[in-house]
Amino acid sequence: MTIPAEKLIRLGFGFAVSQALRVVADLEIADRLADGEQSVDDLAAQTSTHADALYRIMRLLAAEGVFRETSERRFGQTELSSLLRSDQRSSPRDLIRMINSEPYLAFAQLGHSVQTGLPAFDETFGKSRFDWLADHPAEAALFQSAMIALSQGSNEAVAEAYDFTPFSKVVDIGGGHGQLLSAILARHPHLSGVLYDLPSGIAAARAGAGGHLPRTDFVAGDFFESVPAGADVYVLKKVIHDWNDEKAVMILRKCRDAMKSDGRVLVAETIVHSGNEPESIKLIDAQMLVVTGGVERTVTQYAALFEAAGLRFERVIPTVRPISILEALR
Repeated sequence: MTIPAEKLIRLGFGFAVSQALRVVADLEIADRLADGEQSVDDLAAQTSTHADALYRIMRLLAAEGVFRETSERRFGQTELSSLLRSDQRSSPRDLIRMINSEPYLAFAQLGHSVQTGLPAFDETFGKSRFDWLADHPAEAALFQSAMIALSQGSNEAVAEAYDFTPFSKVVDIGGGHGQLLSAILARHPHLSGVLYDLPSGIAAARAGAGGHLPRTDFVAGDFFESVPAGADVYVLKKVIHDWNDEKAVMILRKCRDAMKSDGRVLVAETIVHSGNEPESIKLIDAQMLVVTGGVERTVTQYAALFEAAGLRFERVIPTVRPISILEALR
């Protein structure tokens, strides 16, 4: 039986497990075990690593249920490690690699965020997360891959949960590669769409990274300055959570000013629930505090943002995934 002190020690060493996951993901160990178990010496030869050191990390992860030591110094796949394969469509592999890179370093300054309420990333790297990514194309590409993996299933869930039948035009604000808009347009052939994002996102969407986008105008811009006008519906999926209250209200107000008189805003986010139950969104909220300065919010907090932006909060629409749609009207 684990005594409380031992449990605390295990929690304290969580960084060791997270970094071990990043290393085996970078080394594509799960891909190398796809056809069957291998000795750690063979894996080390394939990855140009130190066999004994690799063994110690593999043994650590096997104790956590990631990989399985089938005999001395031989490892096989488990259900968990199979999810780290690069050919798995919904693999969290790139998300694990991404959060254990620059964000991991920023977390060493978590105390700064707790004392000031400001992202430690800026303190660590000298600029905001998104400005830093703009200067580092390789890391930005990994970030985009991580977001695509994180969104698997949720775009379809949002498109399925909301009835777009009464409307004619939808604008996807900060839509990135266009996965959500693609899912919405596929289900509603009568709709036209506008994908609105920074130039890099628009370029990726035009190249087809997010799927087929018929009947779509591609518009590059800054949603703090303006958004495309005259649409029925403005969708913001996993956008508002990136920003503090002041900036979130600015974005929502730009949508309110641009929409038709009977238009609406749909904010698709994972809602934080009260109570002590473990939820992944609470881990992500800590990440937002440290890395972007964003906030994962409760329904009450989202309602307050809508009110401050001059919008009327209407309802919460659940989906089959851990993401909900919060609808607000003018």
